[in-house]
Amino acid sequence: MNADYSDKKPSHHVHSDHEAKRMLAVERYEILDTAHESDFDDLVKLAAMIFQVPIATVTIMDSHRQWFKAAVGMTVKETSREISFCQHALDLNTSLVVENTSKDDRFSSNPLVLGEPYLGFYVGIPLHNSENLTIGTFCIMDSKPRVFTSINLETLQVLANQAMKLLELRAERNKLSKLNNELDFINNALIESEQRWKFALEGAGDGVWDLNINTKKMFFSKKWKEMLGYGGQKLTNNYATWLSLIHKDDLSKFLQALNNSLHKKSDTYTVEYRLLCKDQSWKWVLTRGMVVAWNDDGTAQRMVGTHSDISSIKKSEEIIWKQANFDALTGLPNRRMFFDQLKHEIKIMSRTKAMFALMYIDLDGFKAVNDDFGHHIGDALLVEVSNRVNHCIRESDVFARLGGDEFIIIVTGFETTSYVEKIADKILQSMNQAFIFDDNDISISASIGISIYPQDGEDDEVLIKNADSAMYAAKSKGKNCWSLFK
Repeated sequence: MNADYSDKKPSHHVHSDHEAKRMLAVERYEILDTAHESDFDDLVKLAAMIFQVPIATVTIMDSHRQWFKAAVGMTVKETSREISFCQHALDLNTSLVVENTSKDDRFSSNPLVLGEPYLGFYVGIPLHNSENLTIGTFCIMDSKPRVFTSINLETLQVLANQAMKLLELRAERNKLSKLNNELDFINNALIESEQRWKFALEGAGDGVWDLNINTKKMFFSKKWKEMLGYGGQKLTNNYATWLSLIHKDDLSKFLQALNNSLHKKSDTYTVEYRLLCKDQSWKWVLTRGMVVAWNDDGTAQRMVGTHSDISSIKKSEEIIWKQANFDALTGLPNRRMFFDQLKHEIKIMSRTKAMFALMYIDLDGFKAVNDDFGHHIGDALLVEVSNRVNHCIRESDVFARLGGDEFIIIVTGFETTSYVEKIADKILQSMNQAFIFDDNDISISASIGISIYPQDGEDDEVLIKNADSAMYAAKSKGKNCWSLFK
């Protein structure tokens, strides 16, 4: 891919007003010089794995330096903006692809090309906030030139989007933490005076509650009710009302956290859970509180606190988790989740002394489909293959896409390999039925390699290697067949 970007050279004397705004945005994220965080680290590791490059970074652009929030393949934490490739991406305000640095006049004499890390290839995608200000870049690099396709760029853009979402999520959590610290200050400063509590209740931005432990009477602030859609509706002011709105799957942890606080096992009460809204939807809230009055016998008498709407944070976390663990095209578990499941299955089977099988599936003729009909038909074919295979296995079996046209299945709950062989036959039969897309009659087949735990290996790497070897044996037999590892 020869991306045609402007010959405009990066100006390190960026327009002062814009740069000032950009630096204010960077500072608001409170990210510079912070410690390692696994979410960011996992993202650059994933990029390095996907593109098979030695270097991947999440780079934050400071006023005078580029600082790496997360990186693989880098021995330093920061470098000067003067020699930075990312500065060019910042100035251009769009993706920068340099397939061969030695043939690019902008970079051929750059110290990072002529010396460590001897960059021969670079791709950087700007990380834009909601104001379209560039916080930094998501980059991959290699010491040798490479070809980078438009599909590659789209994939890298997805990872860059996730990096920006992580930055936003981190900023939201910082904001929430500050609000909670302010609440702690208020709770420590206020005495039990009802007049002063009314001031706190009326002035707080979050929903506030006040519980009399002895009588089970409660006060729910106007904001508390509005968050759940009960603003104009009268709620019974007691503890039972609160409990009735909590999701049944969250009730146990809610009560555990509350009891820990009431019995002095914890100084504060903090728990995340779902509450039922008036429209019957569920809203995630973070509830914090503390005991502010005690009975003469040492038991809790009165407890106050707030709850904050964290639904958007939870949604972002769920999206990030799904994108990190599931294949975007087929919706199947991806390589990362599959390996976690495989390790888990090995632990279980090592205790129960039971068998399971790995079925390594490679499609025969898939490349020709992409070449003859285009990638959109190839993608549609992969989705339909996933659907057909799912109908051949049980819900308890783990079916994942490793990448490209390679799939893998963990089959459990059998006593003889004849069961696995029948499943393989069903899959082959389903593949032999024609696929029809846009009036095109497409025929493919599959080669399946099978390894059995524990006889063909007792760890994940050996089992996969042997299943892969068996798959190639199936191909050598003429394809459209399965083969057990021997």
